[in-house]
Amino acid sequence: MAPFLPFPSRRLRSGTALVALLVSLGTAAPVLADDNDVGAYLAARHAAINNDVEQAATYFTRALAADPANIALMEQAVLYKIAAGRVSAAVPVARALVAKEPDHRIGQLLLLTEDFRTGETERAAERLDKHGDRAFNTVTAKLLTGWAAFDNGDPEAAQEAFASLEGQQLYRIFGDYHAGLAAAANGDVEQAETLFKSSIGDEIPTARLAEAYGRFLERQTRGEDAIELYDRALARAPSDPVMLAARERAEAMDEVPEPLAATGRQGAAEALYGLADAFARDESGIRLSLVYLQLALYLNGDMEAPRLLLGNVMEAQERWEEAAETYGGFEVGSPYYRSAQVGRADALSRIDETDEALVALRKLEAVFPKDETVPIAIGDLMRRAERYEEARDAYDRAFMLIGGSKERYWSLHYVRGVANERIGDWDAAEADLKKALEYRPDQANVLNYLGYSWIEQNRNLTEAREMIERAVELRPNDGYITDSLGWVEYRLGDYEAAVQTMERAVELTPTDPVINDHFGDTLWTVGRKTEARFQWRRALSFDPEEEGLRERILRKLDVGLDVVLEEERQAEIDEAEKAVETDAALDETPKDDG
Repeated sequence: MAPFLPFPSRRLRSGTALVALLVSLGTAAPVLADDNDVGAYLAARHAAINNDVEQAATYFTRALAADPANIALMEQAVLYKIAAGRVSAAVPVARALVAKEPDHRIGQLLLLTEDFRTGETERAAERLDKHGDRAFNTVTAKLLTGWAAFDNGDPEAAQEAFASLEGQQLYRIFGDYHAGLAAAANGDVEQAETLFKSSIGDEIPTARLAEAYGRFLERQTRGEDAIELYDRALARAPSDPVMLAARERAEAMDEVPEPLAATGRQGAAEALYGLADAFARDESGIRLSLVYLQLALYLNGDMEAPRLLLGNVMEAQERWEEAAETYGGFEVGSPYYRSAQVGRADALSRIDETDEALVALRKLEAVFPKDETVPIAIGDLMRRAERYEEARDAYDRAFMLIGGSKERYWSLHYVRGVANERIGDWDAAEADLKKALEYRPDQANVLNYLGYSWIEQNRNLTEAREMIERAVELRPNDGYITDSLGWVEYRLGDYEAAVQTMERAVELTPTDPVINDHFGDTLWTVGRKTEARFQWRRALSFDPEEEGLRERILRKLDVGLDVVLEEERQAEIDEAEKAVETDAALDETPKDDG
């Protein structure tokens, strides 16, 4: 089965080694002192499950007020206050928490952040030394130890702490990057350049690494070197607004940029943001990313990159209204403004504010007519709204801006292929889907979409089966792709295999009406008609929206699948005969010789 949205447009994905550092921020369910506390606790748990962090913070605080010695409630109150951005209100609770459990991770992390915020970096150093890896993960401890030492007037100890991040490549990058920031802030130009170069290596630099090193180069009046660096980063993302703004500034040479971190507090905020970004790249790290982001912003509210990522994380948690509000806080002159406006439009569309989102994107496209990310965002918006012709037109504009087909835009072929398929322009859709597979032959969603489309057209079934089998290997727990495999097995007459596969698909995605309908058809075909009718009724209970599906299921329940298939075959024959008669009539029409 082809899922409606091939790509959730702003979800954060792709694993990272840092997720191995994830710490458990939860404990067993608390034992409440009184039955009267249960209501607030249950309300808090319900809010937490629904990612309503504001309400979770409120209700956990109420539950804690009724049972103030409960460590588990303290922990949850601290956690959700931070997640909701109410960081200062969480500090007293964290103090009470670590008084009872000295090495508590979330409590000590918040108090360490508070030490940096208040300038008490000697206390921060003592806290890190005393609690060590019992309270802090390795990367956090090393980076913040370095910045505490820097603020305490010991740059050599700072460099030692940063250099001690060894082992995995990602650790070394973090260490070299922060060591470079600290060396630059300390005026050690030669060492800073060596460290910045080491953090980047031979790879194309990420925007953040390029921005930090580029600002350093600009401050040394080496504008040409900075431009070359920014161009390297733009090779990865040609429309990155931060890099484009940095390049423009370096060319103009009329502004001396501030370093990203020049104090221990700023360095600690940068460290927390960098870790948040790494955690956010894995789905299992989203909650921890949110905590680190709020702590980074608590230390340095002027940082814009963490605020943009905060919007991304809110979207990943389906907190659409909060995401839209967060994105709306960027000024027009900010290099992050374009990305924020695209994010805001995406969030608005998820809460049925499609027209407002489209107006915002149209204005953005008028202001930035050469940025292909804006028409891509418009295309995604229109595709979700099922306005496929407008989506296809927007994707076409994006292709014109990027100068035709390019490998890094393989997903643009995919989404335009989806739009073309929904419009009914199959030749164009097939060409786009095949081009996407040419660039990414093991992309499971594309394999599934093209394969399932062929199944629905009853063509290329053997090739479709091979493609979908590969997609299942890549995504074995995807119910939609498993359904596609079962459906092609059914179309090829391998009914017993189809039943087993469809049963698995229903287990994976139990509430999808199409999957349940397909399972019913396979059961009917092998003679299990009572079970088939049960699955069709189950499909109806999930309110199928696909055009004609409800009526077809009702007809199957009334007369059975065999009769429905015969009626559909006869309808096709009648339609073909009608088309032949129409063509013949047109051929016999007298021509006007004029």
